[in-house]
Amino acid sequence: MFGYIIPNYDELKVKEFKHYHEFYCGLCQSLKKYAGLRGQISLTYDMTFLGLLLSSLYEDEPADMSECRCVAHPKKKHRYVISKYIDYAADMNVLMTYYKCMDDWNDEKKFLKVVYGKLLKKKEKSIALRYEEKTNIILENLASLYMAEKAQSQDLDEVSGYFGKICEAIFEYKNDEWS
Repeated sequence: MFGYIIPNYDELKVKEFKHYHEFYCGLCQSLKKYAGLRGQISLTYDMTFLGLLLSSLYEDEPADMSECRCVAHPKKKHRYVISKYIDYAADMNVLMTYYKCMDDWNDEKKFLKVVYGKLLKKKEKSIALRYEEKTNIILENLASLYMAEKAQSQDLDEVSGYFGKICEAIFEYKNDEWS
């Protein structure tokens, strides 16, 4: 359901890799700022892509850069992107990670997932309040997806459609020409 995007590093030029890494680190720093370590653990390439895409679409509002050392790279400082699009991607990352944890619990009774989900619950509630319409769309389609899985639906278009509507809600930053 979530966490399937993987960058093809072999095809990236050095400059492109550095640029992508700045967004990846920016998302990690935003997760840390707004959700702490429990947020950083949820870091995904999916939402890095979202932050990068939105920043590219809304190029009239450039991102700022900063430098830091982190637990993953403690030896030297590295650059990262700061922007409202990265912050938005961090919010969606936490939201989707929480729902993924709950889905894993419902499907496979993964104990660690329900524990991690509970750690994210408070943050999920505050994000859900800020993005109420998006959250309702996500929850409605996750419920439909769950019912289709439970009924062992073989209709790939039906199942893909539910997740497509979730992606549509997440990828629509605001109602404008990019919607």
